[in-house]
Amino acid sequence: MDYKAYALMAILLASVASVAFVGTAYAQTSSVTVGTDEDSYTTGDDITISGTVTNVQTGQQVLIRVFNPLNALARTDPVAVAADGSWTYTFPSGGPLMRESGDYRVIAGYRGVSEETTFAFVATDSWRPWTVNIGGNPYVIRYQITGGSLQTVAADVELSTMAFGISTTGNGTLKLQLPRAVMQALTVEGMPTGGTDVDYVAFADGIEADIEEATSPAAGTRELSIDFEAGTEDIEVVGTWIVPEFGAIAAIVLAVAIVGIIVATARYGKLNSFLPRL
Repeated sequence: MDYKAYALMAILLASVASVAFVGTAYAQTSSVTVGTDEDSYTTGDDITISGTVTNVQTGQQVLIRVFNPLNALARTDPVAVAADGSWTYTFPSGGPLMRESGDYRVIAGYRGVSEETTFAFVATDSWRPWTVNIGGNPYVIRYQITGGSLQTVAADVELSTMAFGISTTGNGTLKLQLPRAVMQALTVEGMPTGGTDVDYVAFADGIEADIEEATSPAAGTRELSIDFEAGTEDIEVVGTWIVPEFGAIAAIVLAVAIVGIIVATARYGKLNSFLPRL
């Protein structure tokens, strides 16, 4: 009996079976594509994500995950696949997890494979409040930021400076609504009123930065816009006055006391004229 012939035949049969198995496994592997209907969006726009898959399996859905510029999961949903392998997912932009402007990443997964794309998003939500502590008293300022997020706010009364710590995801802009009752930039330094408005000065990581001021701000505020580059950590805004540490109530009491002294002096001629005589 020719065992060599049988061995050779067995090897050939095993090879054919292996090729058939690999071909079948390859044929069962799926692929997925993903894209968006626009390159960029603003708050309130509808965002449509769509694509196709191959080797459709009944009941199997595409898993969509959307990550914001801080790499936090902004949205996730399963999406049904049509018989021809196409799928579409639409959702409104904005909300608590889409407040950051920048590039958003979309990942579409199907049967163990995934593909991704990106889109740009500009947040145009209403002004966000931030409470800053000055001398133990809370004061609210409002801000908007693109290309990053606001981390800290601190005021230096003596230097009439407010510092904003930021974390960036790219080049961006910090917009501020500074109440005149909290911070001022006037020709008369060290006073909350008097004189006329002068320009604020801004620094980004110690280097003077471009700053623009809105011509029609909200009542009682000055609205500033400061551009910054990726990697910036600190923005300082310098004016001529910040609310004193002793607070508004103490200021009112002091003002009333001064007015009382002036009235009394005017009425009696001199301060000691209304003191008890010995």
